[in-house]
Amino acid sequence: MAGKKIKSNQRFMLKGSLKKGGFDRWRLVTCANSCSTGEERTFFIEYYFVNPFLSPDECILGFKSRIGSSAADLQYALAGTEAAKSLKGESLVQPSFVMVKAGVLGPDGGRHMNRYVPFSSVHFGKNECIFSLGPMENPFTVLSDDYTFGKIQVSKADLMEHPEYLCDAGNIEWDLRFDSKSLFAADYKSRDVSWNCLGPLTYFTGTIILDGEKFAVNPRTSFGYYDKIFGREFVNPFFHLHSSNFTSIISGNKLTGSCFAVQGEFNGTLSVLTELDGKKLVFNAFDSKKYELTFDCSKMPGPSEDGIKLHWTVSVHDKKYVLDIDVFASADSVFVRDYETPDGARKLMKVLGGANGTGELRLYKKIKKNLELIEHVKVENSVCEYGNIELPEL
Repeated sequence: MAGKKIKSNQRFMLKGSLKKGGFDRWRLVTCANSCSTGEERTFFIEYYFVNPFLSPDECILGFKSRIGSSAADLQYALAGTEAAKSLKGESLVQPSFVMVKAGVLGPDGGRHMNRYVPFSSVHFGKNECIFSLGPMENPFTVLSDDYTFGKIQVSKADLMEHPEYLCDAGNIEWDLRFDSKSLFAADYKSRDVSWNCLGPLTYFTGTIILDGEKFAVNPRTSFGYYDKIFGREFVNPFFHLHSSNFTSIISGNKLTGSCFAVQGEFNGTLSVLTELDGKKLVFNAFDSKKYELTFDCSKMPGPSEDGIKLHWTVSVHDKKYVLDIDVFASADSVFVRDYETPDGARKLMKVLGGANGTGELRLYKKIKKNLELIEHVKVENSVCEYGNIELPEL
């Protein structure tokens, strides 16, 4: 039953009022190794639909310059007349577009490239195909239940002409198959937003080419992740962690079937999903009366030998278990991605994130008033993110 619901939620979910006042975002993350140097990098691919039925035939980007005044008004302003005092500034609009974002995370920061198309360029598929973008006979990107390919090219000249693209210059293309190996409940939702952890442990295979350099993706070392968020508005603040690269500190063994994913903030709390050697623990933010949770994202005081560190912490417990997660990332390994929010008015969700987080996870079982350590894990290749909505200057 959960599998059917998950497959349903993979599809386009903006219905009713969400067609003109909502967003739908798919995200895939995988590690890959350079075919020439062997260097490991973490790549991400995202599909972001915003208010698609507001302007289905034309992309509306809120950060595109739109002077809300006539040519005559501008002449009066240049002449310094009294009319200049009432000159209107740039008009604010509600965005409507489909964006494909792809890029690379850490260890030296990261960058991302965006490509925008109108909703009319989307073709929804049947069976395993979710959608394709571009001409039906020759799409530039496709997302299916187990496959994705695509290509984005952004030049420096493009960004000079279109700063509203809110991305970096570069070329990236991908051809990937993926298989989700861990299954949790279909969604964790409130009235305004739904998080769907489609694949907290996902095996990817294929190739990625970044600026002409080819990277190979191996299933066992891809440490992949796949999720989806849809609703009226981003959660704010935004808090996210995930990893599936675990090594038991107790036994020294790799825990190849294990993972965790943390998402929020939902009314000041988080949803926490963990699988350790086949045992699943779920702390649902929308059923938070059943557990207690503390969490934080902060800068460590003073620089360490490796520079300034950022620290994500999560501690959650119910009647049976205590779960503690600590993840550290170098400030040099993270960068900011920008997302226009559905309500427009030049509001941005700014997400600081990286993929080189390392740390530890501890699971305890409560036995009367004592705690028994069940597992102690070294965590690597953790994607760690924190975001806030930035309001425009008035």
